[in-house]
Amino acid sequence: MATADPMIMPRAREMLACLEQEIAKVLDPPLYVQLRTGAVVDHLISENADECCSGLAWVRPGPFWPSSDAFPGQDEAPQPKGVAGWAITLELGVIRCMPTPDAGDIPTAADWDATTQAVMDDAAAMRRAICCFIDALPGRAKNVLPGIWQPLDISGGCVGGVIPVTLRAPACDCSEAGPES
Repeated sequence: MATADPMIMPRAREMLACLEQEIAKVLDPPLYVQLRTGAVVDHLISENADECCSGLAWVRPGPFWPSSDAFPGQDEAPQPKGVAGWAITLELGVIRCMPTPDAGDIPTAADWDATTQAVMDDAAAMRRAICCFIDALPGRAKNVLPGIWQPLDISGGCVGGVIPVTLRAPACDCSEAGPES
């Protein structure tokens, strides 16, 4: 797929392919695995169906900043030769339904145990997706910094978690083939 952005989108699509491969291995995989945009992924926006209860896994391009010599730190002064590199954040996330018993009932300990296990299985799939992304290109490990996995607040009956991954990218790659990381 041709893209005018040779820096972020090729990496986001590659990370998505790794996430799709790894999330398919969980017991009850999310039905939807997609790229998303925005400051956060809204758990209840959908044209398809109830993405939360069907399960949604995503890669979301996040902030990026000039990071020439002190990756992943931000350049704090102009660089003698201009921006030599960028730090790019991709967010991996997965949500699913919290236990929802029949009206008038409350979730049991077994319901919560199963949901907690599913969320942790999703987190393991995200970790494997990061490894898949790193292993896809020799030498990439020094250019990938996974962040802290965070559980999401329960929102609209959805539970899950996200993990940011910061990637080093070159300052400029205008080739048709896209960047090499």
